[in-house]
Amino acid sequence: MDDVSRASNDTTFDRARPAKAERSKRGGGGGRKAKKWFCKIVPSIEGCAKPPDADPPMSFLDGPGPSRKQQQKKKRSPRGDGCSCCCPSSCLCGRKAGERTSKKQIPVAEICLRDAGAVVDELPTRKTTDVVNVVVNEVVTARRSKPADHVFEALSLRKPVEESTNLAERLPPPSKGHVSGATVVLPERLPPGPARDLPVPNPIVGQEVCLKTALSYLTDDAVGIMGIYGTGGVGKTTLLRSINNKFYGHAARTEFDHVILVAVGKDPDVKKIQRDIAYEVGLLLMDDESEVKRAAAIFDFLKTKNFLLLLDNLWGPLELARIGIPHPSSDGHKQKVIVSSRSMDVPAKMQAHKILRLDCLKWEEAWKLFSSKVGEENLADRRIRSIAVALAKECGGLPLALVAMGSAMSAKKTPEEWQKAVSLLKNAPLHEISGYQMLKENLIRSWMGLGSITDFDDINEAYNIGYSVIESLKAVSLMENSEKSYRRIEMHDVIREMALWTASGKESNENKWLVGAKTGETRSDEWSKAERISLMFNEIEALPDSCYCPNLQSLILRGNKHLMKIPNGLFPCMVLLRFLDLSHTGIVELPNEVGTLINLQFLNLSYTKIACLPKEMKELTTLKYLELEGTRELRKIPDGVISSLEMLQELNLYMSVCSHDSITFEELVSLQRLRSVGFTVRNIQCLLRLFSILRVSTHSLAIRELQGLISLHLLPSLLSKNKMGRLKNLTIESSQGLKELVMGEEAKTLNWQLYQLEVFNLVCLPELERVIWRGVAAHVCLPNLRFLSLFYCTSLKNIAWVAHLPLLQELYIQNCNEMERVIADEPPTASSEKEEKPTTTFPNLKYIFLRDLKRLVKIDDQVLEFPCLERILVYNCIGLKQLPLGATSAQKLMIIFGERNWWESLEWGDQSIKSIFTTCFREIPAGYEPSMKILEGL
Repeated sequence: MDDVSRASNDTTFDRARPAKAERSKRGGGGGRKAKKWFCKIVPSIEGCAKPPDADPPMSFLDGPGPSRKQQQKKKRSPRGDGCSCCCPSSCLCGRKAGERTSKKQIPVAEICLRDAGAVVDELPTRKTTDVVNVVVNEVVTARRSKPADHVFEALSLRKPVEESTNLAERLPPPSKGHVSGATVVLPERLPPGPARDLPVPNPIVGQEVCLKTALSYLTDDAVGIMGIYGTGGVGKTTLLRSINNKFYGHAARTEFDHVILVAVGKDPDVKKIQRDIAYEVGLLLMDDESEVKRAAAIFDFLKTKNFLLLLDNLWGPLELARIGIPHPSSDGHKQKVIVSSRSMDVPAKMQAHKILRLDCLKWEEAWKLFSSKVGEENLADRRIRSIAVALAKECGGLPLALVAMGSAMSAKKTPEEWQKAVSLLKNAPLHEISGYQMLKENLIRSWMGLGSITDFDDINEAYNIGYSVIESLKAVSLMENSEKSYRRIEMHDVIREMALWTASGKESNENKWLVGAKTGETRSDEWSKAERISLMFNEIEALPDSCYCPNLQSLILRGNKHLMKIPNGLFPCMVLLRFLDLSHTGIVELPNEVGTLINLQFLNLSYTKIACLPKEMKELTTLKYLELEGTRELRKIPDGVISSLEMLQELNLYMSVCSHDSITFEELVSLQRLRSVGFTVRNIQCLLRLFSILRVSTHSLAIRELQGLISLHLLPSLLSKNKMGRLKNLTIESSQGLKELVMGEEAKTLNWQLYQLEVFNLVCLPELERVIWRGVAAHVCLPNLRFLSLFYCTSLKNIAWVAHLPLLQELYIQNCNEMERVIADEPPTASSEKEEKPTTTFPNLKYIFLRDLKRLVKIDDQVLEFPCLERILVYNCIGLKQLPLGATSAQKLMIIFGERNWWESLEWGDQSIKSIFTTCFREIPAGYEPSMKILEGL
């Protein structure tokens, strides 16, 4: 799942804690410990929130709130300096940046972007360079580590399991009854292999010899470190993935205990590399541990293991001991390291015993690859074929260029189009071609903010256009799906360099783009020449005091947590500025001079500590997008500011705190162009008033602190398609008396769906006993739900309805003290008897997190086949004595985290089943606070 991100310690966890008396009554004593990780429970929140006893969020529709004197009496949560909200430095949104991109701009083929199939067609009346500009705007400073708005990641792309390893076909079905009664005959070496199956291009051309040679070196005891080098885009990453995949499967355990592939990149982040290695092997590292302690832990774990470590895309030598990697030796353990780099010097300086060079493709191989992407129908035309040959030769045998060119040209149907492509490619050789990720929604919002997507009446239409453009870019190999998250896409750094080059006007004006490196410095002379500046997640503490930026159109400073102030005099020097992103910075106020930005169309202040918007914002009459999500310090929006933003199309106050008089209902109604909102409401009347604005849809909604309400009905008439068509995040929290949540209504809702909902959170609902589905089944209503969390729902006994959610990937349950079974048979109802339930249970579930469930006895009465399950965590669930793991679960299950005494007390009906999963177990050390980061590898 950017991504995600989802994907986060005075935080959302603090909001979830019951009152002190309630905790004492129900025995919930883990609240303070758990707050180090619970901050990431709501993936749509790029930061944290306050406890229930802090000032509650007030929507523009809420009634009078507490007086100033009452507010001052309330206790304030302790603060750290780690992020722009209220969490300590260990919070995800305050962690250090990862990889930084190069400022170097290399001339490459313009044709890949300017003639990229249907891309231009998808943005009528817009220049292709606008699309390129925005793509680069999001990509050029992407970090290797996951951004805070990409918290919850989703199912990795996988190749289909081959027939030879398909356990479901090889084994008889497990018995239906109790887990302990299951008897399955199992072949040898059924535990999952040491490697994850990784996606590789199809077809792979020209790597057969190198792959065979590399695999032969792995059998040579004299070769501990191997190097692979070659120009960018030649296929080094593909080769490493192919090597990795050779060890995917059960029999591979005879050679290696662990096969680990880690992308390093140009600016290595040692802690990030350590974190990635630890994630792959299931090693638990403390967030606040030093680099040295982490290295010692990794070394202690790996020193007695057989492992293969694949380090991809090194730009310089990497000291293995600094990471914690035992130096490969022939001391009885099979320990190998393979590094890839663009330079032969890198593996040489790392004392590699063997070094392979990966060359560009020979002509026959290059033409085979190119023609496979172009398509035989196009090449049937003799004129096109002759031009195609010339075009393929211009790619110089570089696989990435051949794939990009071939895919782009597959949409060209006339010789004239092909001839134009060749002329553009002349004198622009592709060279210096590893991946940059971005969240799809952020990219689309950037397109909207920069004016690449305009003239839409429905916000859904704008997003649909954006997704269509992304699919077009993917179709011509300019982007690809992230292997880690369904919400993210990737751009290869060669394509990135190409985008930079074309967007900057080629060689003529290469300083138009200022892309951030990990310097923490800003220079006024560089700023004065730039049209676009992107310095995300740097260590910037101060901006230039005076800087004339007459051409600057876009300024992105997202994630610079130490940036506390915008200097006076800076904004008046940016008269053409259209796009300003200050999210996740440490700023506490905007200078009044923000009113001089009369051309500003996009302003993002999400997850900052800003307390009041300046009244001068009334002058921003061209502003279309105002992002204030997670601004927990925001108490005042001056009268008339919102209503003055007459061009406003999207307003996001999700998880924001405002005084009751900050925004009036009339102000919102007056915004004739408003199409999309994010809000937190405290009663149904507020929700109804919000939905009464017919033209506005809601993308994020939190319903909290409902007073005196026993039953909450979310009816189709309330959550209609028009109102909730883009609802992606729904949170219901902190409502003490709520006993039941009802979704749908009898017989009238058979076709009702929250078809875009991806994240659903039920938090701090101590009296909630049941979730009822009327007239619609859960799997029909929530076809796209990926993430579900239940925290401090202390009266809830089971959630049987989750079992058949088709795309559910992450399930987190904590402090539900009455829950005895996650899934339990329920008495049939009139509507449920008519339901046709899917045959597969948890078909896409990837992570299961169970913590502090005092009465949990079983997950289910039957053995379950989890075809996609990768990780399980069980902590402080003393009554859980069985895991309902069937043979299919062994296909991908890599890690089971738990306490040693719990693991040893588990009951297994068949010892052969236990032997399958024994190698998956990882002990949670005493004193370690288990967090969702364990499952996500953050």
